[in-house]
Amino acid sequence: MPHLTTYIGRLVSARQACTLAALIVLVAGGPAASARNTERHAHPRLHAVKHMLSNVALPSMGFISDEVPEDGEMYELKLARRGGEIVDVIYRVGDTYIPEALDNLSQFLRDSHNDEVKSYNPRTFDVLHTMLARLNRQSSVIEILCGYRTQETNDELRESGTTNAAEHSQHIEATALDIRVPGIPALKLRDAALSLRAGGVGYYPKGQFVHVDTGPVRKWTFARRRAKHKRSRRHS
Repeated sequence: MPHLTTYIGRLVSARQACTLAALIVLVAGGPAASARNTERHAHPRLHAVKHMLSNVALPSMGFISDEVPEDGEMYELKLARRGGEIVDVIYRVGDTYIPEALDNLSQFLRDSHNDEVKSYNPRTFDVLHTMLARLNRQSSVIEILCGYRTQETNDELRESGTTNAAEHSQHIEATALDIRVPGIPALKLRDAALSLRAGGVGYYPKGQFVHVDTGPVRKWTFARRRAKHKRSRRHS
């Protein structure tokens, strides 16, 4: 009988030890396994965008004044056009827009067909600056493909059929730009613009450029459809 009692005691102790070991494994491995599952099922697109964009907010609308404050964040833009024309200005300090700099930018963004100038909404420049800040590329040069368009120019483009110029384009209002940034894929540029929710964003994969404006919030992708050619088959 004493031997039987000893055997039963050892058996119970062994089972308790196994149970305790299993609990330790579950507690230690549970969070790690959960984290691995979460990471595995996370949407890869959202995961990539989250790590690509810095947490930079679009600044509030400032005011235009000739009295430039002595301190405050400086907002600089470097724009380039075909032909080598470049403008590099600080257009805003803190909450104050600098009139002379705004005039220089509007002159730079004139209608390329007839050189007509219209004053740009300074909010458009805030969008450009914040896009680059989110991509950690504040010092990059922005290539301008299209700036301001007169109604006449816009109508001619629509009639030509070479672009998808809208009848009531934001380019006519001097609130829109078609842009590229060397070294930044157009898709990343589009994602940065969309993250601001500051206006319209158009993505043009074939031309590798992006349209941004400060009109109603919306988005689109423009890609011309290739004509389908039917293959002729010979019958014996």
